[in-house]
Amino acid sequence: MRRLGLALVLACLAAGAAGAQSFDITQVAPGVYAAIGRAGVASNGAFIVNQDDVLVVDTHYRPSWARDLIAEIKKVTDKPVRYVVNTHWHNDHTQGNQAYVAAFGPNVEYLAQHTAREDLIHKGIPSVKESLERGAPDTIARIEKMLSSGMDQQNRPLTDERRAQLQTQLASQKAYLEELKIIQITLPTLTFERSLVLHQKAGDGSERQIHVYHFGRGHTRGDVVVYLPKEKVVVTGDLLTGGIPFARDAYPYEWVGTLESIHRLDFAQVIPGHGGVQPNKQRLEFLIELLKEVVAYVKEAAARGQGPEQIQKDIDLAKHDANFPNLRQSLTLLIARTHAQATGKLPD
Repeated sequence: MRRLGLALVLACLAAGAAGAQSFDITQVAPGVYAAIGRAGVASNGAFIVNQDDVLVVDTHYRPSWARDLIAEIKKVTDKPVRYVVNTHWHNDHTQGNQAYVAAFGPNVEYLAQHTAREDLIHKGIPSVKESLERGAPDTIARIEKMLSSGMDQQNRPLTDERRAQLQTQLASQKAYLEELKIIQITLPTLTFERSLVLHQKAGDGSERQIHVYHFGRGHTRGDVVVYLPKEKVVVTGDLLTGGIPFARDAYPYEWVGTLESIHRLDFAQVIPGHGGVQPNKQRLEFLIELLKEVVAYVKEAAARGQGPEQIQKDIDLAKHDANFPNLRQSLTLLIARTHAQATGKLPD
């Protein structure tokens, strides 16, 4: 968790500390909106305006960012948020849950697959404590040391540009530390195994079905997607992103099948967990092809006794470079996780 938190904060937050508006809001269908995280926020959300209420998908890394999205929702409608769907347990999709109870009262229902709730209890809540006690303070101390010494961690003099970046990171980390002191993970109140359908009415009074599906393990063991068949929109969480999804908690063997199940849905637009709105199934097809190739290669290499480091050196994925920038840098976790599954060492 610490690695995920620091990666999100350091890699993404530095660019986006200024300004209260954290999202670019795009209407992708009548009453259906993508909330694309701006630089610094990184993770996306979505909201669906029904005749009487609103459903929100994912709540981001900070309660303050959830409050920013609430402000954006209120620009669109005065209807209350009644449902919040957590697509999986990772803290950049759940730590803002508490903002919706604060804004709309105790009748807000939180929906998730049942293992996502278990993981929030056993992993998500402890990660907040660890970030509060060690992660954020250690990062603040490390940045302050570099700024005071004028040298980076490789003992190189700081450029003016790098100093400015570190100062932005420091301000962001200090702000996050203050939020950590008040974060209380709000757990799902309604869980399910495979699927759930909300029967609603759209703003024009027509029937609207909101399907929430768990097709199987993938990015985590409890991923769900939100699917609107009439509007032909699917919200995928981190099963699909603008690049290679973070694989630390992934189940690569099953991930392919889960993505293929999503592919069989009839949709025209995808709101991914990170990155921009995708207009068709092409990005999904790119990821399916890549994962199939990685899984097949790692299976064979593991059977020959090769380890993850050697596999990463040997595997040739050059044909995917155009679709996945920085492919080599993103492979370490995916290959390690696939190798663990191939050798029966994958922890659940």
